Amino acid sequence: MDETELKPCPKCGKEIDIEKDMYIPDRDWCPTFYDPDSGGDPISIHCECGLEFSAHTHDWEEFVEAWNKRV
Repeated sequence: MDETELKPCPKCGKEIDIEKDMYIPDRDWCPTFYDPDSGGDPISIHCECGLEFSAHTHDWEEFVEAWNKRV
């Protein structure tokens, strides 16, 4: 496994679908009336099983490292 590859969900074992299960600010953020200049929320995973995970970072490598070393 290379260091930028996400491990499966620790709760259900499902592979994470980057297109469907993840919020990535560079790809998914759009301005709102109330906060048009924000950088968006940090990267996060919302698995189908209900698990939600965020490392509170916008940096992909930091996020992957935190996701892959979690218990």
